[in-house]
Amino acid sequence: MPQVTLDYCTVQAAAANLSAVETEVNDGTLAASNVACTTTEDCLFMNIYVPANATGKNLPILQWTYGAGANKSHTTPEGLYDLSKDFIFVTHNYRDGIAGVANGPTFTHEGGATNAAVRDTEQAYKWTRKYISAFGGDPDNVVALAFSAGSSQTLDQITLYGGNAEQLFARAYLTSPGTVPGAGHRQAEAFWQNVSTTVGCSGGSLNCMRAVNYTTLNTAVNDVVSLYSYTLQPRVDGDIISDTYEAEFYAGHYNWTGSLVITHELHEKNSDVTSGINSTADVADKILMYFPVITDTIVNEILALYPESDYTSPGLRFSDIEQSFELTSHNLALTNGLHNQTWNAMVALGEAPHGTDQDYYWYSTYALSGDIQTNPVNATTARIMQKYLLSFALTGNPNTLWPNDKIEWPLYNTSTNGVEIVFNTTMYLQADSLANAKSRFWNKALWY
Repeated sequence: MPQVTLDYCTVQAAAANLSAVETEVNDGTLAASNVACTTTEDCLFMNIYVPANATGKNLPILQWTYGAGANKSHTTPEGLYDLSKDFIFVTHNYRDGIAGVANGPTFTHEGGATNAAVRDTEQAYKWTRKYISAFGGDPDNVVALAFSAGSSQTLDQITLYGGNAEQLFARAYLTSPGTVPGAGHRQAEAFWQNVSTTVGCSGGSLNCMRAVNYTTLNTAVNDVVSLYSYTLQPRVDGDIISDTYEAEFYAGHYNWTGSLVITHELHEKNSDVTSGINSTADVADKILMYFPVITDTIVNEILALYPESDYTSPGLRFSDIEQSFELTSHNLALTNGLHNQTWNAMVALGEAPHGTDQDYYWYSTYALSGDIQTNPVNATTARIMQKYLLSFALTGNPNTLWPNDKIEWPLYNTSTNGVEIVFNTTMYLQADSLANAKSRFWNKALWY
């Protein structure tokens, strides 16, 4: 990985000795195992899994971006390698917490690099393109694989700088992209000012903030997040993220020519009751908490889209609203923006909350390190989902390999209404469940 210039800055390429050949075998002790990107900026590592005798084979690369809830790149590809060893698997870290997503006018004016987490991921893909051939990989055949905030980051990469950046990967398989739309600069500015004041850097001086002990800073961040319900995530900065990626896709501001898979869970968030919501007024107040500059007219429009009569409690009503703006609405913007030339899926396994599919994609009967997963899954279904994933990674089409083991997964535009495959123990096809007024509303970003 390129060397990190610390303290809210962009990752920089190391200046010296890049041509040196490393001769020491990494047995897992060359880097501390407990380094987390929520506790230090010196955390940017890449893990590269290479099949034996890969040199010169020009193999495709499957590069994984984890969700922010994971805080580390811990997923390993044993189960996938059971099916095929004709690919290289790469994972990378990105800075989390305030170091990764600091933002706002004062932060920018002080010389901070906004959305450092997104810049870290950009550099990770650039590293892969530059060096993966030395491992036997094809730099023009990198496939992005991601989950949740990682999928959202991947959409940021596709729309980077308003679509004026280099395309860094050839294809993408994205599961449950998740991000809470940021309400302009106001929230980011308030967060930076509140944290800086808490640690004694009134006014948001970046030089002062750089001198604060990381533990002290992290405590202040957690306190402010808890007090104001602030969401630590990338936000529109007019630079690397010039607008929401929903707006960018609809405006055609993206650089993308590859094939793409986009999936979601049946009940990403809406099967759990949001606590503290006991009335319609509470629902409206909660919306205002997320979007403080939203108008009453738009709040009423949201309430009409999610009528009280559709829900057994106000808490479930808000959970469904939150599911739309944080998770599911993004998918329709992406699909429509790419002229409906995507493969779409809905996961309906068990109760199907956020992350259910991950136990299936990473299913394995053994582990090369650590413990194997303990969440029970249907092994047959897991293997089918892995075959769709690997067929896409290796050929660009989820149907090409193992055709007799799974049903045909058509492109979205095969049907006038849009079609998606449903992943469960009996795979089937249906009309896109996200092509509705709720998704279209959130993709307009009327909360600004």
